Amino acid sequence: MVTHKKRVGWCNPAAVEAGIRLGMSEANAWSMAADLQVHPRDVLKEQQALQEAALWALHFTPQVALQTSVHGCGLLAEVAPSLRLFEGLQKLLAQLARGIAELGLQGGWASAPTATGAWLLAQTAPLTVIDATAVRATAYLPGQSLAQAAALLDALPLHVLDAAQEHLATLTGIGCSTLGQLRRLPRGGLARRFGKALLNEIDRAYGDQPEVHRWFEAPETIDLKLELPARVENTEALLFAARRLLLQLTGWLTARHAAVAGITLWLHHEPARKRDSTGAVATSAASTPVAILLAAPSRDADHLGLLLRERLAHVVLVAPVVEIALVADSITLQAAPNTELFPTVASDTETIGRLVERLQSRLGTEAVRLLATSADHRPERSHASSALLQRRAPVRRSAARTGPGTAAKTATGNTGAGIALPPVAMRPGWLLPQPLALLTRQDKPFYQSPLTLLAGPDRIETGWWDDALALRDYFIAENDRHVLLWIFRLRPDGRGVDDGWFLHGFFA
Repeated sequence: MVTHKKRVGWCNPAAVEAGIRLGMSEANAWSMAADLQVHPRDVLKEQQALQEAALWALHFTPQVALQTSVHGCGLLAEVAPSLRLFEGLQKLLAQLARGIAELGLQGGWASAPTATGAWLLAQTAPLTVIDATAVRATAYLPGQSLAQAAALLDALPLHVLDAAQEHLATLTGIGCSTLGQLRRLPRGGLARRFGKALLNEIDRAYGDQPEVHRWFEAPETIDLKLELPARVENTEALLFAARRLLLQLTGWLTARHAAVAGITLWLHHEPARKRDSTGAVATSAASTPVAILLAAPSRDADHLGLLLRERLAHVVLVAPVVEIALVADSITLQAAPNTELFPTVASDTETIGRLVERLQSRLGTEAVRLLATSADHRPERSHASSALLQRRAPVRRSAARTGPGTAAKTATGNTGAGIALPPVAMRPGWLLPQPLALLTRQDKPFYQSPLTLLAGPDRIETGWWDDALALRDYFIAENDRHVLLWIFRLRPDGRGVDDGWFLHGFFA
């Protein structure tokens, strides 16, 4: 149970079965259950948890207010404008409650046409999680009349009212124990004996008086840290803890209409004690960064969690982790996406970008490469790859200059070609890593069978400037199995190198 000022403020079902009730003194509670676990109320931690829950609630509505009363603290959220976006109250509450549970919190849930009415209903609601298929029977559902909502409020006990706490004994003594019985009493007499605060709270609950709330505002900057309850030595437990930080970060981004292009999860390890050369004991702490770079800015908690899971799977912990911190490395403004009836180019690009991000998280940034053409006639050097997210230099599409200060020679057929460049010759899609030397039988190249030349030659004379001179005549050939091959014949370079046939690629 949780105590406040030596009184029971909250107890679980096991304590209730032992006879412990709210408001009971701590001494009486101990006398009824010797194995009772008592935790004093920590207001600072409650406020911190409430801030975390408020950041998550910003996913669903910008109008979130922090509520504090004698019975505890909670959130008020205006969800009516969001019902259509989230496909109704049931699904909205299910997603909201799921995030609250992932934050390690529990709550009593209720809805009503007024904020005060919903708060009073929640005071008597059990600590439970609402699923996607059912809403609590005491909750006010859209479509019901205000009279039906008032009937739910009439049945509530008086102790849910903050203004009635000082007068509970008197009201109970005259036979008034519910809000409905209190409303039937003369308003003038109630105001004179118990003050206007009691009537004002009732009027706000039933919608007879306007309400004013101070909405929660997301801070300008966000600093997310989580001290782990125990030393963690595996990354699976770290992912569960990091999920709590991701929910807060994405809620903050939603409120700021922003997204992140990169995040870093810092793993702060347990300090290690070492002795120096003099024998003195020194304490040092290390931290491990887990960085994720996105192909496109995002504020999707599930997507960021998936990338983090892939990256943490390859992290080796050098020491137990005692604290984690989440840092948004790059924040950009991003409006809410528009819903689309049919896929567009933008949605297809986003899908491809997420696939690339997941591959990079699993395999590493350098493992995912981007192919680009290079201004070189040598097939093995006509393509290059680079890291996908690195900026690439513009590719020069002109093939007239492939070396410093000279023009490459290409010709089709005889060597006496004109100055004009011929059309680009057909090249295969599959090149061998290294050309394969072919046998020659009866002056014909041989690969599984004698080859028949179908087209060519396509002559290449280039590469003299980098000591990789290429003097080749390329042909398209076919063997008895009707496989098309790309072969070339070396031409003498005047340095004593003999000519020969080589296989360089296959046509699909």
